[in-house]
Amino acid sequence: MRPILILFFLFICVFQASFAQNRFGIMPQINVDFKLTDGWKVNSKLENRQILYQNPYDGTGGRVEFERTDLDVIITRDKGVLKGLGAGYMIRRQDIDGSFVHRFIQQYSFSRELTGINLAHRFRTDQTLEENEATQYRLRYRISLEKPLNGLEVDPKEFYLKFSNEYVGILKDQVGNLEIRAGSSVGYNLTDNTQLETGFDYRAEELIGSNTEHLLWLTIGFYHSF
Repeated sequence: MRPILILFFLFICVFQASFAQNRFGIMPQINVDFKLTDGWKVNSKLENRQILYQNPYDGTGGRVEFERTDLDVIITRDKGVLKGLGAGYMIRRQDIDGSFVHRFIQQYSFSRELTGINLAHRFRTDQTLEENEATQYRLRYRISLEKPLNGLEVDPKEFYLKFSNEYVGILKDQVGNLEIRAGSSVGYNLTDNTQLETGFDYRAEELIGSNTEHLLWLTIGFYHSF
């Protein structure tokens, strides 16, 4: 019952805040990891966004709309002196107009095991290409922690909590901006290779200037490692 009560409390807090935000929606995703060769692994993620509430909205469509679908694949070194280095590619279909966005990704990540907590850091750069738009460059840093709700390690058939905070610097057409993200979720470890997570992802975009946009997503994730 404890993880359910924690998630319910988080839901009440963000539900009250969501009506003051610009967008609220659901963001389901499927994550799959598998070994490529000795010392290399591949992570692939399929993610959708369904907007359930917009305030304000431009009146060209309903407040509810299917926003986009992302598919990204990242290859990472998982041993040796290059452990944590990775690179990948993302393709996005924007469902509003059917256009495609392409993104190239480079990253470095590492984690530390503390007493009862797994603390992870990720540094990432990416370049986004879109038709009739200037190339967008981003520099990102994310810190996240995972804590079991029972004992010091997450065993099969146990719950855990996950929190994250990310800062995103953006440069497009020689104009810079900033985005901040914060996430919290409750996870259930079905097996050592399979997890389910649900929680909330808050994002404040275009913080520099007067066009700041707030987004709140209910996240539902399935994770599996081969």
